[in-house]
Amino acid sequence: MAGSQKKKRRRSRHDPNRAHVAQQREESRQRQREERRRAALAAATRQRRAKILKRWGRYALIGGGVTLIALLVFRPDPEVDGVERPREIRATPIAAEATYDYGTGTPTSGPYLPGAPRCGVFEVEISTEAAATAVYRGAVVIWYRPDLDPVDRQALLAAAAGHRSHVVISPQDGLEAPIVATAWNRLKRYEPGEPVEGFIDVYRRRAPGNADCPIEG
Repeated sequence: MAGSQKKKRRRSRHDPNRAHVAQQREESRQRQREERRRAALAAATRQRRAKILKRWGRYALIGGGVTLIALLVFRPDPEVDGVERPREIRATPIAAEATYDYGTGTPTSGPYLPGAPRCGVFEVEISTEAAATAVYRGAVVIWYRPDLDPVDRQALLAAAAGHRSHVVISPQDGLEAPIVATAWNRLKRYEPGEPVEGFIDVYRRRAPGNADCPIEG
């Protein structure tokens, strides 16, 4: 029975088929190694990109927070279109009865009197020292020509009545415009009928000094 079994043929080392099979196996192993190398490289690249995105995301979050804080803290105050910013005169205290030449009848800065200013509607022109004190303490001073139409004058009174403090309405002879609105380092000229409420809303209580200034009467 043993003699009847066929012996398994072994391929000769010089068999072309054997060499071909060995070559295929080697190529398969090389492809597997190359696939593993590429997979490892892709994984490392993804990990590196994830770290970079995470780092930049953290920087962006921090930068965004800093930007937001800067905008909230350092954002510029609003301004009224057409407003002027006259040359600022140094604000220094002066004695109660002292006078000062501000170079204009509608001062927007400069030496100020002691104490709180008087606010409200005045029938008689206030002094430039009183006006400078008012704007230094955060009040808005609205000047008007005495010959202003009663309707337009009533509009100024209504503008003052809309606020409980820090608004002054005063006549002034020889005023450069029918109406001149002033605040600390701000000035705007108005024609009759033009509303001054916007100026009051923006610049009222925007000054280096601070004091009570209730509207009298």
